[in-house]
Parts: sequence; C-alpha cells; structure tokens
Amino acid sequence: MRAVRALQSLVVFALGSALSIAQRPGALAAYTPLQHVSGTIRIRGDEHQGVMLHNWEQAFHKYQPDVVFDDQLTSTAHGIPALVFNVADIALLGLEIAPLESLAFRRMFKYDALQITIATGSFDTQYEAYALGIFVNRANPLAKITLPQLASIFGCCPGVNIRTWGQLGLKGEWADKPIHVFGYPTDNNIAAFFALKVLQQGGAGGPTLPTGPRWNCDLKEYSNTYDKNDKPVISSDAFMMRDLAADKYAIAYSGIHEMTAQVKALALAEKNGGPYIPFTLDTVTDRTYPLTRSVYAYLNKAPGKPIEPEVAEFLRFILSREGQDSVTRQKVFLPLPASTALEQLKKLQ
Repeated sequence: MRAVRALQSLVVFALGSALSIAQRPGALAAYTPLQHVSGTIRIRGDEHQGVMLHNWEQAFHKYQPDVVFDDQLTSTAHGIPALVFNVADIALLGLEIAPLESLAFRRMFKYDALQITIATGSFDTQYEAYALGIFVNRANPLAKITLPQLASIFGCCPGVNIRTWGQLGLKGEWADKPIHVFGYPTDNNIAAFFALKVLQQGGAGGPTLPTGPRWNCDLKEYSNTYDKNDKPVISSDAFMMRDLAADKYAIAYSGIHEMTAQVKALALAEKNGGPYIPFTLDTVTDRTYPLTRSVYAYLNKAPGKPIEPEVAEFLRFILSREGQDSVTRQKVFLPLPASTALEQLKKLQ
C-alpha cells in the first residue's frame, strides 16, 4: 500500500511539473523597450480582465514610468463603441468582435479593427471566457467527435444533418435513437463563439453556411437564474449537466466547471479523421484543444500607419515573457504559448 501511495504521489508530481512547464512562456524574449514613451493610454471594455490589466500596468511602469493609464472597464460591450467614437486606444474584449460591432467600425473607418490575442481564456472559471467541452451521458459509448459532425448535430444545413446516434456510428439500441441537443441561448456570447467556430464551418465536411449559422430547431436552450440584483445564482451549465445525467441520448456543449460523475467529455478534432484532442487543462493551455477561447485587445490601426508608440510598447510588454508570466500569476486566464504570442507580435509591426 505504501508503495502504491508513493507511486501515486510521483505521478501527481510529474503531471504537475509537466503542466507548470507547459504554462511557462519561457521561449518568449524578455521585454526590452524599443524607445522611451510617455502619454495616456485609454483602455475600455471587459471588467473581468481588471486584475490582469492592473498587474500589467504596474509591471510596465518599471520600464516606462511616464505612461499614464485611463481605465474604464465596465463591459466587453463598451469596448468597440469606445474605439469607434475615439474615447479608447485599446478595447479589451472577452470574446471575438461581434458582426454588428465589426460593421459599425468598418462603416466609420473603411477598414477592420486590429485584433490582438493577449491571453488564453480560462479552463474552468465560471464567467471567465472558459473553454467549451462536448459532453454526453457516461452511458454513451461515443468517445470522440469532430467539429464538422458537431455542426451537423447542432446546426441545420440541408443534406448533412445528423439527428440520430446511428449516424455517428453507434450500433444496437443506439442506432435509431434521436440526439437530444442542449446548449446556451442562441443569442448569447458563448453561443456566438460556438457558432463561429463550429456552425460557420459547415456540417459533416459540407460547405460553410452562406447566410450565417442556422441552429437545430430542437436545441434545448439553458439560461442562468438571477437574484433581484441581477447576479447569477445557478448557472446554465449546472442545469445542462443535471439534465444530461438523466438523459443518455443527449449531448451538450458547456463549460467543465459543473461537470458531474454521470457525464463525460468527448475528445474533439478540428476535421474528420483527427487528430482527436482530449479536453484537459494542458490542451487548453497549449491551445491545441479546438474550443479553447481567448481574450483580446482591439485597436484602431489604419492600414500602412503605425500604432501609437506608447500603445505599441504596452502591447509588446503584454506579449513578452514578463507579460505572460504575469498572466500565470493571476490564476484565472492562461498565458499564451510562445508561438501564439510571437504571431501576435508580428501584428504590431
């Protein structure tokens, strides 16, 4: 028994060490200022990024003490309008820019807002841009699924719809059983992310939907419950997991924070044939899991024109080793892998 416990401890230590290494953005260069800058950086948007932003600003002041920050973080919904009306230099968003926001920006400036990924969303922290898992009842023999298959299950695209478990290869009693689909209200931001990453790609290897996402008409939508102060009391994920545990023919896309022993997460592939990626903290951290989410900074950068130097320096800091180490310390959002951060740095040139 003592030997078994020792082995278990060794395994836990090894897993923890592997995760720690995976989270380290050690391949990133340390921040070295290209120039001394001054002025005010106006930041508007997502209140959930407040702690992370405050940490960045404090650390940045060690290198650039003459920069002043003017932060008003009230909601992701305020970020892009603040850019449009020139009351912000950086818009912080906990999700991708919405189509109507993009249209408003383009109508005003005749080009698109510049999107910079500044951190990976959370793994399992409620309301914090958490990754989405695909869950089924534990009695379900299915172990893996692809994004095109999900588009055919949760979407509606003539000729490629998947509506029974037999269409996913299940045999016996499962072959003719209908798939009961659970998800979020189709007009909320999580559903918008799912539609962008899944439904817009077309179903079962079929074409991209030309008129935007069309949801399965039988989708059962789950909402949070709120108290009199409009604060969430019970999350939609909790309701989904409860019903999924009671319905072995159901499937849901949801966060993992309310997962129960009666359900399981499916491995997920971008395309038919794999590779299939399990839904774990490691695969979300390294961004190989297909439904990993991000948080963003959006800028108003005209084509061919440089970013304001103080803004460019601050974003270079965020995407440096020190900036991404700071993300690790706040323990909600996840740091970017070095390769992703380097891709974002190129956008600042």
